[in-house]
Amino acid sequence: RFFDELDSAVYRSGARNGAYFAVPGFPYLRADRFLVSLKDRLKNDAQKDQWVRLMQQLDIAARKTEIQTLPASEVEKLAAAFALKPERRMLQAKAISYSHKLLAHDQRQSDFFEVLEVAVQNSSEYSTLMRIFGLYPLASIPGASVTLRVNDEIAERHQLPEDERSTLGTLTVYGPNGGLGFSDQEIRKIMERSKQNPLRIPLPSAGDQKRLLEIFAPLIIQDLAADYDKLGAVVWTDKQLSVNPDKPVAYYYFSHAYLKNEPVLQINYVIWYSERSGPKSPGIERGNMDGLTVRVSLDGHGSPFIVDIMNNCGCYHFFAPRKEKIQQIRPLPLAIDAFVPTGLPDDFPTKRLTISVISGWHQVANLDARRIPLDFMPYELEPYQRLEMLPKNDTQNESMFTARGIGKYSERIESDIFIPMGVPQVGRMRQRGHHAIKFVGRAHFDDPYLFDKHFEFK
Repeated sequence: RFFDELDSAVYRSGARNGAYFAVPGFPYLRADRFLVSLKDRLKNDAQKDQWVRLMQQLDIAARKTEIQTLPASEVEKLAAAFALKPERRMLQAKAISYSHKLLAHDQRQSDFFEVLEVAVQNSSEYSTLMRIFGLYPLASIPGASVTLRVNDEIAERHQLPEDERSTLGTLTVYGPNGGLGFSDQEIRKIMERSKQNPLRIPLPSAGDQKRLLEIFAPLIIQDLAADYDKLGAVVWTDKQLSVNPDKPVAYYYFSHAYLKNEPVLQINYVIWYSERSGPKSPGIERGNMDGLTVRVSLDGHGSPFIVDIMNNCGCYHFFAPRKEKIQQIRPLPLAIDAFVPTGLPDDFPTKRLTISVISGWHQVANLDARRIPLDFMPYELEPYQRLEMLPKNDTQNESMFTARGIGKYSERIESDIFIPMGVPQVGRMRQRGHHAIKFVGRAHFDDPYLFDKHFEFK
């Protein structure tokens, strides 16, 4: 009853955290694509128990953001219904307590895992109905042509020498505040410690996470021509989302994927701009809010084997692999193959990954590796979860995303143009777990098999 009442309040107020999948029949569990993929790898009771606990942790984390973003009136109703003080922390404590009680009860049922494995399913960011009514087979032909042409232009930009790249403003370097130097031995020890669990998934401690974040945090060389090129903290202002350029921030979260079918760790760095604008950006793509996600994927020893980057709408995704690790790019039927305009710099991670970003359109122009210069603009590292419960005023928090994982106040004209491609509200900013990264074919940024599907590794 508590979870039913809480979920009703969350849905009424639009406060649901859509980052993870609900598990029907198990209100204390949520999953993501990696956890869904683990269902077929569970070989013993210890692994099954860890799998369930990981889903429970996702639900507890999601409910924290939901409770924090509930209107005060809903908090008061829930508290009164369950004889609690009208405080959010009391609701959170009750949610955790009942989560453990329900899990303990369900685990005593003889068919618990059989029922659970059926209930845990992926979701898709693609609409088959939109593709049917939009005549996708016909629309995909010009869609593929445009995608390949744009990819060629981006690839040419990556090959330009630094002194031939045009700029509209001043090149400004953003770097991590207090970034640590790379130590191969330290990274290996962290990775080995992180895999001391039944499923051998890299799960570093909070302290080790902090060290990894600071070691691999990239430099951003931004062509700064106007205020919309200043990265910053996402804030609510006058009932609308904006970016505070006086507080540069990179929001982070950890995720997992597979390299040759073995679980690996990924570090995601997400930066935000107040808008996409300027002479270099296509008119149909302009609008409030813009950003980039930079993902560094580490192999079993903690060595970066690939970096992939996308705009926060899921567009313009590309891979930059360690080229000596790649045997070939796998051809994909009825889809566009992996876009690889460049590889990882040879000096990375001894030197820091350096990403050059053009003005306005905020596309990546080049990848390089450099040491942090003396005259750089420091950015802070903050957990991505803060975006899901941003302070709106002294008493209320609100997520920057809708319950469907779409960025609020980030409308684009292209949403009405690319309906046949089957991605609802394409072009708008999206929450983690909701990034469709292909128009032709289907692919999700957080698909744990993304690398193994696109590359044959040596």
